[in-house]
Amino acid sequence: MELLPGEYVVKKNIMANLFKGIEAVGGFMQITNQRIVFKAHALNVQTGPVDIWIEDIVQMGKRNTLGLVPNGMRIIVANGTEYRFVVWKRGELMALIDEIKRDSMTR
Repeated sequence: MELLPGEYVVKKNIMANLFKGIEAVGGFMQITNQRIVFKAHALNVQTGPVDIWIEDIVQMGKRNTLGLVPNGMRIIVANGTEYRFVVWKRGELMALIDEIKRDSMTR
């Protein structure tokens, strides 16, 4: 991942799955002070990276994978796009993203 001017990594190498349609794309998430970057493993059908700008996040919430497993996280951005992730320690990640968003709004 190439960092942008003024950008730095806050948390890296977070194992995650991102649902793209019905495919749960496995990969890694990096959280910077400006964005969430998801990079898929090369073995997936859909391998393109996904950047979610933290300033564009309008809603985050917990979700249960398959309606049962409490390991899902949902992020909705200003244009209405919804990203559905499977991650461990979703509460900690959501709190970290909230903190980054609050900090960026005070600058």
